[in-house]
Amino acid sequence: MLKSTTLLAALAVAFILAGCSYGRKVFVEHDYSYETNFKDYSTYTFLECERDTNNLCTEIYESIRRQMQARGYKLTAERPTLLVNYGIFYDNLRYQGYMQPVIKTWVDTENDGFRYEPIKYALDKGTLIVSLIDAESDQVVWRGYASGLFNAGQDNPNNYYRNVVRRIFDQYPLFAKGYDPRRYTEEIGR
Repeated sequence: MLKSTTLLAALAVAFILAGCSYGRKVFVEHDYSYETNFKDYSTYTFLECERDTNNLCTEIYESIRRQMQARGYKLTAERPTLLVNYGIFYDNLRYQGYMQPVIKTWVDTENDGFRYEPIKYALDKGTLIVSLIDAESDQVVWRGYASGLFNAGQDNPNNYYRNVVRRIFDQYPLFAKGYDPRRYTEEIGR
């Protein structure tokens, strides 16, 4: 009896450790422009994703749409304030990122003393890059990325990519101009 209890405990610990390492295989980061007033954005539209045969673009599109909607942004074809572009890179990728304060900290303070500190990344196979582009200036104002998408085994690809997109957008905790998430949840509760 003691041996079977010890074996079950060892298996439980192995599953927990496997679950923890699974979450670490995907690297997520973001960069943004200090010259942007993020408080002015309220609407968006998508730029075309390269079409692929396994519907990956469609799954990611829907996941991004949900994340933008949860932040109060309205999808529109007429005069959007943001353009959303995303791409999937299947090979290893060298990427120039930046060490910056958390975006919410910068938006709240708009401290002019912050500087860009370049960081060179060697991103693993399977990198998703999501860019938010100012529709008026065509300048990228925020970019979130996740690499190592194909290193982790995924039992349910739909939920897997939805979770990866959510982790990318966890790096963008900002809401659309005029959107109050507290008021929205109160209205739903009625």
